[in-house]
Amino acid sequence: MIDAERFVRQILVEGIGEAGQRAIGASSAAVAGGHLANQVAELYARAAGFGAITPADGPLEPGVPVEWVADPSARAALAGARAVARAIAASALAREGGPCL
Repeated sequence: MIDAERFVRQILVEGIGEAGQRAIGASSAAVAGGHLANQVAELYARAAGFGAITPADGPLEPGVPVEWVADPSARAALAGARAVARAIAASALAREGGPCL
């Protein structure tokens, strides 16, 4: 059962709806690292209603497989998120003296 009042905005979004919100609630989100960006990602995942938030070891590729995303603007946002994640990881590795990506 979902909290319809809490998730009304997501339920009203075409493409999510009640079934999509149930699927989010049945899913888990993995969040890596303790940096501020990761803490914010965890807050957003909790607010979205994921059933479980789990810590992850190592870097994560953000988002879902691009072939699952039909909307061109959403694909562009996903590509941008992945590019930012790679840049952050490369910067962190460089500061630690590790190999660059």
